[in-house]
Amino acid sequence: MSNEYQVRPVTRYVVTRYEATSNQDGSQAGAASSVIGEFANGHIADDVADGMVAKDIAAGIKSQRSRHGLTLGEVISGQRAG
Repeated sequence: MSNEYQVRPVTRYVVTRYEATSNQDGSQAGAASSVIGEFANGHIADDVADGMVAKDIAAGIKSQRSRHGLTLGEVISGQRAG
């Protein structure tokens, strides 16, 4: 009998929503975070996030997106893109 254990890097892209609510005076009243989905491809995750922002804006909700972390290409090259 023989076993081999392999360690492989796995990259996933998780789209989350951070929602902040404000009081009438503009101060933050509360916040919540939820997972929208997990994707194997960063481009698909970007498209989903862009779609969520567009949906929010169409509903009159102030919305924006950001991207955190490094892409696989940035990890391999050691340089941050853009």
